[in-house]
Amino acid sequence: MTLLEEIAQLLHDLGVGTYTPNTAGGTIFLTALPTSPDRCMAVARYGAGEADSRLPYDEISIQIRCRGSAVDARQAEADAQNVYDALHGLENRELAGGTWLALAVGIQSGPVYIGRDQNGRHEYVVNFRAEISRSTPNRSE
Repeated sequence: MTLLEEIAQLLHDLGVGTYTPNTAGGTIFLTALPTSPDRCMAVARYGAGEADSRLPYDEISIQIRCRGSAVDARQAEADAQNVYDALHGLENRELAGGTWLALAVGIQSGPVYIGRDQNGRHEYVVNFRAEISRSTPNRSE
């Protein structure tokens, strides 16, 4: 299970959306937003700090992009706020694939409006710094 899959499953478990990895449907997707449904979110990783070469500890950056309808921006903002409220300050939790989430911290103090997509639908993002621990072949606990 990839780290993005683990984060998507966590969001599902926290009740902020539906992650259905092996079937069509759901509202939580990996990396990019699909053309439909209108109301959905995508989980992506982006640049972070240097990793420790010996300890199984990483500080990663995660972005959740929330999209709503073209009619009302409040829907996408509310979804992004729910993500922020669910993850900001979450700590000491084992994720579905065995990764240990030590702490998730919102980088901004809430959702950030990024405009409309090519179909006029409103989008917000929330960005997090997450401290995780997981073993790799060259690093052990």
